[in-house]
Amino acid sequence: MPNLRVYRYAWVVALVLTVVGLFTLGTPDTPVVSTEPATFDGERAMLDLTTLAEEFTGRVAGSDADARAAVWLVDALERLDLETHIDSFTASINGRDVPLQNVWAVARGTTRGTIVILANRDSPPRSTQGADANASGTATLLELARVFSLLGHEHTLLFLSTDGDAYGALGARDFVERHETDDVLAVIALRRTAGKDADGLALDGWGPTGRAAPPWLWLVTAPAARRAANLDALLPGFGTQVLRLAVPTSSGSQGPFVAAGLPGISLGAATEARDPTTDTLDAVSAEVLVKVGRTAEKAIIAIDSGSDERPGSGGTTFVRRHRTLPGASLLLVLVGLFAPLGAVALDLFAQCRRRHVRLGPAWVRSVLHIAPWFVVVGIIYVSNVLGLLPRRPGAVIPSESGLVDDPRYLRVAILVVALLLAYAYSTAVERRLVRRMPVDPRATVVVAYVTLLVIALLVFFVNPYSVLLVAPAAVLWPLARGGTWTRSILPVYLGLGMILLALVFFALRLDLGFDVWWYFFLLLENRTIPMSATLLGAVFLATAGMLAQTLHGSSWPEDRRRAREGAVGPGTSAGDTAGASQTGADAPAVSSGDSEARPNGDARPHRDAEAPAPVTQT
Repeated sequence: MPNLRVYRYAWVVALVLTVVGLFTLGTPDTPVVSTEPATFDGERAMLDLTTLAEEFTGRVAGSDADARAAVWLVDALERLDLETHIDSFTASINGRDVPLQNVWAVARGTTRGTIVILANRDSPPRSTQGADANASGTATLLELARVFSLLGHEHTLLFLSTDGDAYGALGARDFVERHETDDVLAVIALRRTAGKDADGLALDGWGPTGRAAPPWLWLVTAPAARRAANLDALLPGFGTQVLRLAVPTSSGSQGPFVAAGLPGISLGAATEARDPTTDTLDAVSAEVLVKVGRTAEKAIIAIDSGSDERPGSGGTTFVRRHRTLPGASLLLVLVGLFAPLGAVALDLFAQCRRRHVRLGPAWVRSVLHIAPWFVVVGIIYVSNVLGLLPRRPGAVIPSESGLVDDPRYLRVAILVVALLLAYAYSTAVERRLVRRMPVDPRATVVVAYVTLLVIALLVFFVNPYSVLLVAPAAVLWPLARGGTWTRSILPVYLGLGMILLALVFFALRLDLGFDVWWYFFLLLENRTIPMSATLLGAVFLATAGMLAQTLHGSSWPEDRRRAREGAVGPGTSAGDTAGASQTGADAPAVSSGDSEARPNGDARPHRDAEAPAPVTQT
């Protein structure tokens, strides 16, 4: 079994890497928010919100109301003497091509650099008026355009109304792909800016990849909200930031910009999720609209008057409001968590080599455990290619999508049956293998450890921060021992705990409840979660099952020693007792499937000092 002394010494390496990471803590260059009063006109913005909700009801992406709202917005922006444009594009929504439009206007500045202020114009499926989502954001955008058409500003301001946001920020993604964005200083997205009973300013600064808005952009919102509207900005904690980097699922309009490395964040009122059918004018508040609009105005002025040299989106997190941890340092700490597992795996491998324990059968057994999971993933992939499943590659499904609220239990049941059948077949083949070619449980443990290290390495190339999901396994698996389920099974499956924690986190954060499993299943189906990540997850789960089964069901040397010592009764000679003790302590371990003890699956006697030849007991 793993040498706990090696395990403890390896933690010194992890501690050193953590200390090195702490020495890289920095200070965010947060723009200074002025104390001048904001000029955002709430009454005028509320009139625009009412017009959108009453005259353009049902603004689902691609609908007639959505197209008419775009024309209305173009007229409103042109009346402000802004340079206005329309970008038409086509997107696949629910299996059909739908024409969409982005509307954008430019207020030129005198200094190089552009600040993008955007709001999606469409409303979620099943919505009627779409008052808060997102007539409120569009009204806030239009009022900010009026404000800055009168106020002086140094940088160019680009006011962008996107389409298709309810289906995964389609308009924002098209804009990023279509236009040059090298000179973008910051992106401020406005979403749900007028919800009643708001208890603060809601922020979203993540993208569909392992990137997040830089700390300075997060932190400028706090003083802006406090000075402009006496609001508290609900800043994420350090743990939330790291988990969102490890499981990037953001579907907000800022997402495509953040994924491209641009500083982007969304602002809105922190309210409870509302069903689209009840999102009417009765659900919005003019007072909240004013507060969020003035906060956005103050933040834009601060960014416009600040320095042009600030870092873009990446993996940098903020520990406190005045301390930041670079993404490279965070990765260094995460990699350090695998040092104990690497040291233990190397030591176990050396032990197996000295005792001539063959690893080949254990690798074959590992493949048999993984095969059923690959069968199920293959079924999902083929179904996706054939068009039997919803397809929107590259777009994160928003949590308020109608698809999320309607789990297809039959589809999942069919996949579960396929998994069970494939697993039953692989188990039968595995048992036949054990009878023909004994699998030493120590070899299985080595294979499990090496597999976990390989998984961590490959996950690092998919999304470096996602190694957090397998880090608990790297810490706990070496502590598992053969014997009762609390010593064997429990530590192994606790290593999967970060996956369960992520599901619970997003169930609460996205108000999905028990449907969170279906949400991530949809992301897997439409390949938003990369196929490579899905396959690595399947290998991880299969390896955990194999390790738990081996530790709990195999006969280990110390177990046999205790059993034989207990079997020695009165009348047994001292020499027989010594022989039995030696046999139990030094006899090589065999799989539980073997009724006849074999010396490590090798017919040759062992000559080294650590594994003396077993004494035959008469």
